[in-house]
Amino acid sequence: TAFHKFNAPIMMPRKSADEELELSQAGASTVTILLSRSATTASGNSTQDSATAKIAVIARSPHKRSAIEDKIVHNLQYFTFLDDRRSFANVDALLTRLAPVGTVYLACTETVDDARGAGGKKGNRAAAEVTELMSKLENVLESRSDVTTDASNSGCDNDICVNRLDTMSKNQATALAKSSLKHLLGGENSEAFLAYRGDKQLDSEPLVEWCLGQFFNADRSYREESDESKGTYRIEAGTLNSHLSLDRTAAEAIHLLPPRSGSGAALITGGNGGNN
Repeated sequence: TAFHKFNAPIMMPRKSADEELELSQAGASTVTILLSRSATTASGNSTQDSATAKIAVIARSPHKRSAIEDKIVHNLQYFTFLDDRRSFANVDALLTRLAPVGTVYLACTETVDDARGAGGKKGNRAAAEVTELMSKLENVLESRSDVTTDASNSGCDNDICVNRLDTMSKNQATALAKSSLKHLLGGENSEAFLAYRGDKQLDSEPLVEWCLGQFFNADRSYREESDESKGTYRIEAGTLNSHLSLDRTAAEAIHLLPPRSGSGAALITGGNGGNN
């Protein structure tokens, strides 16, 4: 007679409420960057400066919940600023503050064909300018392996995932941003959505809503409309001048960040894995 040994199922202990809350706060930021060669205002006026570019950034990060009843899951922060075309130092510094960063989406307000629409030498110069700016910014982003983690960049060829997005029309991006946020902020009459609609800073910076549209168009899961996702987002303006702004060189020079794993740098004695 043959006897078969059956392994009894292992009963995993149920996670406590505190453990569930801690798990919900884990994860890296998802960053969407929209580049414009010109600074466009709400009135439609546009100015160009050969030394700077206008940047809008949307950063989605896990919400630090204060209680189990807190329904907010994601924070959306928006930034808009001028940056140096040669180095994109402000984007570089912002990535340090947003770390850890997982996926980065990169888009431009115009395609190469749009820029070439002027025709002749002027159009060719504009097209070359768009190509060069996007390549420079993408190189800066891909060099920031110090702000990512192994868990956040799986499946990417580079240390940090940078995905270029197709250019959306401004009307399409604005409409998608508003329709998505209406649900994710809790509904048309919710306090959060009404505050968003009345945000004067957003009215004066149309680039931000265009960037929001690019973010929601990048992955359908970001704008899922279900009962579970309703009211799970919070949106607020990010500030660039409320904290010390450091690019990677400054941060490494004064050792504010721990050394990269495997870099050979020595850790300061006296700490442990629990308190960094």
